[in-house]
Amino acid sequence: MLFVGHNSYNFPMEYKRTLMKDGMASLRQSLNEDLARSARPDILRSLGELWSEFMREIVPNLQLMFANIDYLGDSVERTTLRHFRDEVVLETNIEVALIEAKSSNQNIPKNLIQMLLILGNMANTDTSSNQKRICNMCAQVVYPYLNPFGNDNGS
Repeated sequence: MLFVGHNSYNFPMEYKRTLMKDGMASLRQSLNEDLARSARPDILRSLGELWSEFMREIVPNLQLMFANIDYLGDSVERTTLRHFRDEVVLETNIEVALIEAKSSNQNIPKNLIQMLLILGNMANTDTSSNQKRICNMCAQVVYPYLNPFGNDNGS
């Protein structure tokens, strides 16, 4: 009954309101459970692993399911990435963990660097404060990084 009466059903709003909200809450819960199970919780490793699964399993399936649906000029992938950024990544203490890792010369997981770069690449169409936070994190883990919001590398 997903598309009963196209006048009464607004897919883009419903996608954001329910599917994205519930899906991202589930991913956050999975991340928190992973951290709770670990004897030495590592938010950077756990978030990197979650990102890999998200990009390998979840995003392609959403793209397949909703391929023919116009999302008001924005792709399902871009919308999903924005929600992942705002409701999963930025709801963790990743910024503190990156600063601590940098100060102790800890290696940053490659999948986490990939996540930051892909999310940071949305800056050409998204100038929100959340996007600026992601770009500043990119500048902490990738050198040189041309930050579209200025030269704030967290130093």
